[in-house]
Amino acid sequence: MNIMLAGGLNSALTHFALVGLAGILEEADCQRVRLGWTDEASAQPILTWEGDEASVIVQAHASRHAQGDSWVQAKVPNGKTGLFSPRIKPPETSSGWSALEDQREKALTSELTELDLLMITNLGEPGYWVIANKESQPDRAASRWEMKTRNRGEEFVGNRLAPLAEVVANRSTTSIQDGLTGKTVTDTAGKGQPDSRTSTGLTPPGPADDALAWCGLWGIGGFTVVPAVSRVSATAGASPLRALHTKNALIPIADHMLSFTAWRALMAESSVNELTSADDERRQAAANQLSHRGIAGACQFRVRKGGSSSAPERMILGGEFHPLEYFPHGYPGDNSD
Repeated sequence: MNIMLAGGLNSALTHFALVGLAGILEEADCQRVRLGWTDEASAQPILTWEGDEASVIVQAHASRHAQGDSWVQAKVPNGKTGLFSPRIKPPETSSGWSALEDQREKALTSELTELDLLMITNLGEPGYWVIANKESQPDRAASRWEMKTRNRGEEFVGNRLAPLAEVVANRSTTSIQDGLTGKTVTDTAGKGQPDSRTSTGLTPPGPADDALAWCGLWGIGGFTVVPAVSRVSATAGASPLRALHTKNALIPIADHMLSFTAWRALMAESSVNELTSADDERRQAAANQLSHRGIAGACQFRVRKGGSSSAPERMILGGEFHPLEYFPHGYPGDNSD
């Protein structure tokens, strides 16, 4: 089997959906799942595998997570907030933190797949341990690619992932196939409005197909998060690496097809972030290391921060592919907050 996804190298949603769908296919016991880009002037995102149709698998995946016993539908103790959202209104007391952590731990002992656990892990979690400037900063433990705006008390899992699961579960497999490939754009979650946030920061506001967005948001699970004690957790592909508000996203492009595991390992390489280093030697060493692994270059995306200071909105803008030998270094690859 194979599928060409909608979009191109300049769309972060496409990159994330490519990774998310690869994980979903592997979870469904598909064999030899490989992701990559076609070798042509206008490269196309492609997935190959042995197994059932992608649309059937995506619908089943969404249906499972639309069920009340899914971790996606779980809520915090005595509340309506998603239990596994990494950015929420933090508990005000130690006992509240303990209750939250106890319920999360209990849910983690239920029947979760490897992909579920990967997604939960790489979304991050409310960092009860993160203290900066003598104040609690729990949002710093979250993935930088969880970009749901937290206005009106909303959060990522309960207000975006959970309802999107039901939307995709209720679509026909034909409609899902058409949405994944770009034949149509069905944005039920965002009502097809010009200010739709269905892509949740993976594109600027605007209509996005529900099924493609579902795969894209699950792609967050493919970007490793490394927690920090008192700083921003490091998120794969985010540059500068530990900036609270990421300036750009970096996604390498291989000259060959990769397994889901190989792609995640590649994204976790420090050399990806070193491509934007202001130090010539570090940048060249990173390019050499990536070249030896069959990497042709990387896509660089600006990340815009808008909204208010109390509810900032981050979104990934259109990107551009750069060969390794010509990679720009206008943004320092440092670890500043």
